[in-house]
Amino acid sequence: MNVNAIPRIVAPVALAAAILLSFHSQENVQPIELQGAEPPEPPAAQVASAFESALQPGAPGYDRGAKHAPVTVIEFADFGCRYCAQFALATYPTLADEFVKSGKVRWKYVPFVLGMFPNGDQAARAAECAADQGTTAFDRMHDQLFRRQGEWSRNGDPTGLFRFYAQAAGLDTTRFATCYAGHEPDGRIRASNELADRMGVRATPTFFVNGYRIEGALPAVQFRRILNDALRQSSRH
Repeated sequence: MNVNAIPRIVAPVALAAAILLSFHSQENVQPIELQGAEPPEPPAAQVASAFESALQPGAPGYDRGAKHAPVTVIEFADFGCRYCAQFALATYPTLADEFVKSGKVRWKYVPFVLGMFPNGDQAARAAECAADQGTTAFDRMHDQLFRRQGEWSRNGDPTGLFRFYAQAAGLDTTRFATCYAGHEPDGRIRASNELADRMGVRATPTFFVNGYRIEGALPAVQFRRILNDALRQSSRH
């Protein structure tokens, strides 16, 4: 099996066991997109501190679900990552129905730029400009960008495509175009990238389940086991 198909895990023994059990129960684990040269692993205290700061008001990213849910997931994804697209469109909706909408899990989505995908930085800009018109607008653009990834990622100048996506998502296209042409989204993108650096994100997608790192777009059946195990652990405290 390709080593890149194996999700790397940093978690307590019980949670790690659940992850590994779910891994071995499936033949086709979804791969991850890896940087060419990985940065050194950050200290655990730094990751824990960054995780807590990521949940404070004004932190980068977009929240879904109950703020005080017993389990929190922070997802780092790049719009140019094909496995992020697969997870976002095929896996997350199933998990959302079962865990997020029921109040069991708070899911924070942080769009950042890994720096290895064509037009990935421009797609992040488009998403942030959509977010200026509300979280619903961001979610619609998020879906458009992932569904049409093969289209905009191969375009020499995707600006026109992004404006078309904004129109299809029901956004104010004039406001969107003004934002995209300016510097409004730069600060949020930079903050997301800095948070990813502090937490040692070096692959997409990367998830932190109650602070513990999981790398790789796991199928819903595997992620469900991880979340259920995290819920059982949280109920013991």
